[in-house]
Amino acid sequence: MNLSELITSRRTVHNYSSEKVSEAVVEEAMRLSLWAPNHRLTYPWAYFCAGAATRIKLADLAVELKGAKEPLSEVKKTAMRDNILKPSHLILLALKRGDPKHEHEDYATLACGVQIASLFLWEKGIGSKWSTGGYFIGPRTYDVLGISPEEFRLEGALLVGVPLTPAPAPPRPALKGILRKLT
Repeated sequence: MNLSELITSRRTVHNYSSEKVSEAVVEEAMRLSLWAPNHRLTYPWAYFCAGAATRIKLADLAVELKGAKEPLSEVKKTAMRDNILKPSHLILLALKRGDPKHEHEDYATLACGVQIASLFLWEKGIGSKWSTGGYFIGPRTYDVLGISPEEFRLEGALLVGVPLTPAPAPPRPALKGILRKLT
């Protein structure tokens, strides 16, 4: 696939098979993400690959937080747990705390890095999803991960796995409505 085809065919994956993705492939995706442009080469990323025990805690936290807002059926609880437990890999995305003046740039470099990783994975037939649910960024998540909110700012999780069902392409706006040429 050429780069244009790769970019236009990539989809956010919501449903994953139980097939495991090679650890080496996931690590290569995350290594490549470090080539994203970043302000003054500060390398602000921090990635936390959640193992089985951590994922169970995150799934329990997700159900607890959602259940505090609304009653959940057992079917909904199972679906929420599966969203966290079923993908082959779950990588929590964080930024190292630093100069507040650079937070916007640091977030931009994280987003570029996630796109690089996602495109690399997609080329290999592996799907991904950047999720920013409260259970991935909330105050209690820091406790689950054993990290300090003074040292890191959580920005979500990258779910990685073999897609169960391909998603259709959403419509995109025409460039002429977005690109404005100035004199």
